[in-house]
Amino acid sequence: MDWAESMLKKSCEKTLTKNEVLHSLFHMIEINENTMNHIQNDKNDFGPELEELKQTEIRDLDFHLKYYRGLVNYINSIPETKIIENQT
Repeated sequence: MDWAESMLKKSCEKTLTKNEVLHSLFHMIEINENTMNHIQNDKNDFGPELEELKQTEIRDLDFHLKYYRGLVNYINSIPETKIIENQT
């Protein structure tokens, strides 16, 4: 939890670096990928209602993964000099 608290504090102070933001996004991607893999690999049959919930969860995770990857691509496209320029 120390890592998350540190990120929130820095975010509030507006002192996050580009690398810290990317690290946070990569962490979220990893968590979402692991969760989706766990759900997809679970072969238990819980019936049609829970199967529908499972598919909804997979779609939600897929959306978040695309969103986080899009943010990574966008942030990577911003030159470090442009970020520093906007802070001053």
